[in-house]
Amino acid sequence: MSERLIIRLASEAAQKQHWLIWSDTEKEIIASGEVDNAEQLNTLTEKALSRQVICLLPGVDVTIKEVAINGVFNRQMQQALPYLIEEDLAGDVEKLHLTVIAKRTDLVHVAICDKHRMVNWLAWLTNAEINCKQFIPEGLALPTPVDNSWQAVQLDNNWIVRENKSLAWSCEASLLTPILASKIEPESHQLIECFSPAAETEHGDWQAVQPTLPMELLAKGALVSNINLLHGEFKLSKESNKMLLKWRLPAIFAAFLFVISYANLYVENRHIAMQTDQVKEQVEEVYQLAFPNQNKLAYPRIKRRITTMLSELDNDSSSADFLLMLNEIAPGFQNNKALMITTLKYDAVKQEMRILALGENFQAFEKLATELPKHYSLQQGALNSSKNKVSGLLTIRKE
Repeated sequence: MSERLIIRLASEAAQKQHWLIWSDTEKEIIASGEVDNAEQLNTLTEKALSRQVICLLPGVDVTIKEVAINGVFNRQMQQALPYLIEEDLAGDVEKLHLTVIAKRTDLVHVAICDKHRMVNWLAWLTNAEINCKQFIPEGLALPTPVDNSWQAVQLDNNWIVRENKSLAWSCEASLLTPILASKIEPESHQLIECFSPAAETEHGDWQAVQPTLPMELLAKGALVSNINLLHGEFKLSKESNKMLLKWRLPAIFAAFLFVISYANLYVENRHIAMQTDQVKEQVEEVYQLAFPNQNKLAYPRIKRRITTMLSELDNDSSSADFLLMLNEIAPGFQNNKALMITTLKYDAVKQEMRILALGENFQAFEKLATELPKHYSLQQGALNSSKNKVSGLLTIRKE
C-alpha cells in the first residue's frame, strides 16, 4: 500500500482522536483531521479499507521503564520480567500488558499498559470496522534524539517528550514543570529541541527547531518504527482478503437460499423426514465452511440469520441481479459434479459472472456449456492441468 492512515487514539472514548493520511509515493500528507470521540471513528472506516493503519497510543497511558537484568535477556527472563518490576508498579502486574521494546546486556526497556486500555482501544477500532496491525507509544514516534538532546512537541493540552531511542513519556501541560524538575538536575543544561512554541518552564535549555504539525511529526516516525504493542493475547489474526470477502458473502447467501429452497420442496415430499434432515445437514456444513470462526449453529438459527441478511439486500439492485443470475445458472453446476467453483465475481455493469473453476477433466468444462440456459453465453479461458485436476476461468454473460 502506498498510503497509510495514522490514528492517534485518546485515553477516553469521549476525547478527541486525531488522524492523518500519508502518501509514501508523494512523501506528503494527503488528508488530516480529528473526530470528537471514539464513536466517530466509523467516519474513518472507508479511509482505512485500502490503507495500512497504524495507531499511536497516548503516552499518559503507556509507561516506559528501564529494567536492569542479570545477563542476556532470554525466554526465562521474559517470563520473570513482570515480577522484576512488580515492586515499582502501583497496580496488579497480572492486569498489565508488557512489551519489551529494546534489549541490551543487563538492561531492557519495557512499555507497560493496563490491559483494559488495550481492550478498549481495540473495541473502538472493531466497532468502526478498522483493522489496525500496529500500536506504537506516541513518544517513540518523535525523532530519535542525538547528542544527549531531548525532543518535544505539544499536542492539544499534552506534552510529548522523547529522551533517547527507547525512552519517552507524555504529560498534561500543567504537570510538565514538576516532571522536568524530577528528571533534570538544577545545574544541568539539558537541551530540549522543541517543535512547538517552547514551554513556559525554567527547567531545561529549550531550543526551537523548525515548527512542524504534531501529527505530521509523529506520523513520519511511526512509518519507520518496528515497535508494536499488539502481541501475545492482543496479537491480531491475519487479515482476510477483502475483495474475496466482498464477493464471497453474496455467493454464500445465494447458496444458502438455493439449499433452503430445496429444503422447502423436500418438506412436500413423501420422504420428508430423511431428506429434510439431509438438506439441513448440508446447510449447516456450508455455513461452517463459510464462517469457520463462528460457533456451529443449528439449521433453524441459520435460516433466520440468512433471511435477515437477504432482507438487507432488497434495496440493492445489483445484489438482486446477482442472486437471480446465480439461481438460473446453479442447476448447470449442480448437474455437473465434476466441476467445482473456487472463486466467483459478479460485474453488475456488464451483467457477467467470472468464475474460477476446478474440474476433474476437460470434459467437465465442455459439459457446462450445454447445461446453461439459452439466454446465457459462456466464454472459456485457457485451461491448466495440474495434479490430475483442470482449472480455468469461465465468463458467463447474459445475452
